[in-house]
Amino acid sequence: MGMTDEEKFRFDLNGYLLREAILTPDEIAEIKDQVERMQRDPQSLEPHERAVPGGASQLLIDHPKVIEVLHEIIGPQVRLEGAFSMVREQGERHGDLHGGGPQQIDPIFGYRVQNGRIHAGMVRVAFELTDIEEKDGATVFIPGSHKANFPMHPDHMSLEEGQRSPFLRGYSCPAGSALFFTENLCHAGPVWQRETPRVAVFFAYAHLATHWHRLTLAPEIIAGLSRERQAYFREPWIADFRTNPATSNTIERFLEKDEAPINTEHQP
Repeated sequence: MGMTDEEKFRFDLNGYLLREAILTPDEIAEIKDQVERMQRDPQSLEPHERAVPGGASQLLIDHPKVIEVLHEIIGPQVRLEGAFSMVREQGERHGDLHGGGPQQIDPIFGYRVQNGRIHAGMVRVAFELTDIEEKDGATVFIPGSHKANFPMHPDHMSLEEGQRSPFLRGYSCPAGSALFFTENLCHAGPVWQRETPRVAVFFAYAHLATHWHRLTLAPEIIAGLSRERQAYFREPWIADFRTNPATSNTIERFLEKDEAPINTEHQP
């Protein structure tokens, strides 16, 4: 069904969008168990399950409630650029405020709206596997900074109590929710406040024509995915003009063609 007009308005205004409770309790439990075991006892998992998006977490790759948003804000040709999981304990933080400002002209991270369509560069999707309250210290943003024409001012770049920007915002959501934000939005992971750890999975999606992250997933992770989900890691190109007519690098072509395995070698 795509995005509602209200969702488009919110994403354009703020630079982020929350879709609550898109996962079932069983899905949440299975993915959360995988992520926690990856951290404390990876040998208890099969080799293809020891990193996201392998194992139970692979259903997140092409979840309908995710893909329909990405098709609206990136376009119909989408790649999965990178993935990581997180178990953030009380007192831990995950990065200072970064992003925002005039780099929206950058073809990788850029953001613009033209002819009624959103064109976002890299889009992060955070799948929250625990309940989140705004005061907990999950991801925070300075809304609207993804469209700023001036660099972020230093007076708005602190995460320290008493020094935070009045524009800084967090969010609340139940476990199983998906948070979308453009990478050009100023964001950070402040100190986690609760005794219960924050468990989450982060994916980075981009247009098929661009490539930022070098793939570092072990070959067995990719090999353990269905062919349909492997298609989200296909090479970043749109058209091959050596053929007549030109070949388009669509998911359908990927599924029809008996290609060599995706190169996942770790190169210096």
